[in-house]
Amino acid sequence: MAPGRLEPGDFIPPMLAVTAKAPFSESGWWFETKWDGYRAIISRGEALRIYSRRGHDLIAWYPVLKEVGDSVPKQVVLDAELVAWANGRPDFHALQQRTADHYLLMVFDCLYARGRWMLHEPLAIRLEMLHQEVQTRGMIVLTEGVRDVGERYYQAIQSADLEGVMAKRLTSAYLPGRRSPTWQKFLVLKTGWFWVAAVQRHPENGWYWHLAERRGGRAVPVGRVRAPSDWVAPMSQTGEELQEPFPVEVSYREITREGHLRHARVRQWHPSTLA
Repeated sequence: MAPGRLEPGDFIPPMLAVTAKAPFSESGWWFETKWDGYRAIISRGEALRIYSRRGHDLIAWYPVLKEVGDSVPKQVVLDAELVAWANGRPDFHALQQRTADHYLLMVFDCLYARGRWMLHEPLAIRLEMLHQEVQTRGMIVLTEGVRDVGERYYQAIQSADLEGVMAKRLTSAYLPGRRSPTWQKFLVLKTGWFWVAAVQRHPENGWYWHLAERRGGRAVPVGRVRAPSDWVAPMSQTGEELQEPFPVEVSYREITREGHLRHARVRQWHPSTLA
């Protein structure tokens, strides 16, 4: 992407992070909260535009965001996360349903300011510019973070039951639309054992396991996960309920109000299920 062809107000795809194998601490890294919301690119030329990760108009989805114009200077492009706030914490369900009483834009990067794109500048410089150009006001909140001590910061985020931590190398450039190891995320996940009650084959993505848990003597569906690549389905299995469900340990972010697992991933399954 050539930033010189873009102007404030245009869409620029956000930079993405890889998932770290484990939380770490390292000199020269910046650690900040990973918020449980929707990515938001705040791009203001003469008019205010707020784009989703895929370029959709977030103001059309959340008209209250029009009020942000009073808190964002002209001719800036910012990277942020749109968060629904309820009872002192993020509420992803309220964000999805658009039922929250209060929304915040947690701003963590500055991509354009003072007449120039800053994508090739190191993160440390972009953070300085962000705090010079923007202030916490109204729905705009500048995020905080710490240097070097990622593991301690992760422990604090885990204790607060927030989504996770973003780790960013302070020398990192901003790579629009790309996933880079110079940005990594530590997710706070829960684990639990469930039953694989059915399997389903996807024509492109392989097998999925449909999960259930036993409540009151009956199996209640809780979602699905992609089956491990080394699991071999029984030859007769075409995609149906299993006569003999088997246990599987799953990591997940949370159980939604509808009783479904968010961000579920397989950790291990009973050895007897290996074909």
